[in-house]
Amino acid sequence: MRRRTFLGLSAASMAGALLPRSRAQPLPPGDSKSILVLGGTNFLGPAVVERAVERGHEVTLFNRGITRPHLFPDLEKLRGERRVGGGDLAALEGGRRWDAVIDVWPEHADLVRRTADLLVDRTDYLFFCSSVAVYTDFSRPGLTEAAATHAEGGWYGGEKALAERAVEERFADRFGVARFHSILGPRDNGHSFHYWLRRLAERDEVLAPGPGSDPVQQLDVRDAAAWIIDGVEQQRAGTHNLCGPPAAPTFRELLEGARTAIGSEARLVWVDPDFLRREQGVHSFSDLPLWAPLDEDPGFFQVDGTRATEAGATFRPLTETARDAWRWYRSHFFKDTTFPVGGLGLSREREREILAAWHGR
Repeated sequence: MRRRTFLGLSAASMAGALLPRSRAQPLPPGDSKSILVLGGTNFLGPAVVERAVERGHEVTLFNRGITRPHLFPDLEKLRGERRVGGGDLAALEGGRRWDAVIDVWPEHADLVRRTADLLVDRTDYLFFCSSVAVYTDFSRPGLTEAAATHAEGGWYGGEKALAERAVEERFADRFGVARFHSILGPRDNGHSFHYWLRRLAERDEVLAPGPGSDPVQQLDVRDAAAWIIDGVEQQRAGTHNLCGPPAAPTFRELLEGARTAIGSEARLVWVDPDFLRREQGVHSFSDLPLWAPLDEDPGFFQVDGTRATEAGATFRPLTETARDAWRWYRSHFFKDTTFPVGGLGLSREREREILAAWHGR
């Protein structure tokens, strides 16, 4: 799996039953807004809706009503479909207004253009969820919001870049964009973080890649949702890289933090990266998820999120994300997933072969 493919898949993860968590402080009476959420049933979407409701906003959902229609039974739901070359947006037509619109997960720029054209005069603010996959070059660390982005669509990062431009053209200074990095936490059915938590839970040796000093940027889904709703409340304008804490954890900190969070007794065995790649044919990121060595793509997990941090972004401890993600994984149908899955991860047998060869040296 290529790194940029992961960014698309991690954002598209599924949703489900709500998990207990601390509630947001509600707004003072009279400060609430009417918010239209386009989507709202996949991974990030429910977290956004929860945050908005807890803050006291009036939320309307627009979606097909097919994916987990049981979610949020007390909220207004408009039915329709956003589809390339077709779809049904009739429920969004007419003169109704909302204070803000949140576009959570359109994969194609054309979908963003069509809904933006339909709603541009009927809302004061639009928030669009994008991705760092819009950037053209990860060969250097420190990418800021001013770095070059893709000019052509046809794939995830290019479509996100074109969608951003469509939003800016129509909403001028009335829009907010977050370029997210890897989002983790409860309701995530992506297998990247799941792979490591499963390995750690087996109380055995776990193959850990490299010296452990490679960075990994990650963001809890609930912190992403808080940023979005805060942006709506403030009508925060412009584009921000939302990538996680200012000091990105190392891969060692990620795995050791996750091990602590789930109470694991597994032993991490840190294996030389050249041995893995050259002698064993192991591929970073696909065979060993979330591992992006600095000598391959030094900028991938070193995107500059200073602007978002200075604007008030907050990030919970990694251990909390790991604990709640593991609780989620164990409670759902994919809890018995066998790796590799979808080309991601090493089988347990292959991992043991590599560890035996490493110990044999």
